[in-house]
Amino acid sequence: GLIMVAVRGSDPSASVRALLFNREHVHNDAIEGSVSVIVTLALAITPVALVFALPFVSLLQRSSRHAQLLAQSRVDGKTGLLNAVTWRRESSAEVARMARSGLPVSVALVDIDHFKRVNDLFGHLAGDEALQAVSAVLQSAVRETDLVGRFGGEEFSLLLAHADAGEAQAVVERIRERVAGLRVGAGSRDGETISLTVSIGVAALNAGSAGTDVSELLAAADSALYRAKGAGRDQVWVTTEHAITGASSPSMP
Repeated sequence: GLIMVAVRGSDPSASVRALLFNREHVHNDAIEGSVSVIVTLALAITPVALVFALPFVSLLQRSSRHAQLLAQSRVDGKTGLLNAVTWRRESSAEVARMARSGLPVSVALVDIDHFKRVNDLFGHLAGDEALQAVSAVLQSAVRETDLVGRFGGEEFSLLLAHADAGEAQAVVERIRERVAGLRVGAGSRDGETISLTVSIGVAALNAGSAGTDVSELLAAADSALYRAKGAGRDQVWVTTEHAITGASSPSMP
């Protein structure tokens, strides 16, 4: 009971199952257990054996540290999403695979509207909370096969596998609506909240379309995002190889 209380207290926002059976935690526990067994056996046989056990202990510790550094290098520290380099590398491979198989795939760029104003008026702590809140919405709205990354600043990138233009638009519209319903704390201003909106540009490669790469899809999504912002923000614009369409937010005439 005491152990479970300590585990729960280490991160109140996470479930006990996630804390105990997280892949990284299990990996680290296995390594530490192996080190303990090696050292115990070495001492039980003869203290001299400990000299031969030390290289194995060192290798196990280095393996654990390497795995931790590798995991950290993939993730954006502020949001917990894939960083830009990792997202682009993994998305590039996925887009190439989808194109070879003739399957649909979509890329979306999500930009928080007037984010600089949030930082200027409420401070960077409020800005960080806004980034984390939007990141949580993105993660909850996609499937395990999709990739979500922080592309830079207040911009996020999504790769929606097996999603054509219509399916992608349904996903990002859900994201836009959920973000519009957020109320983020205003930093040091107790009780005050900030409302957010996002503009989203989507580039869809429908099934059977001619092959392309992630750079081309990103450029097309960026163009659609530019149109969404130019049309008044809080909107989704979708581009395919045939057309580009936009949808006004409920607040727009």
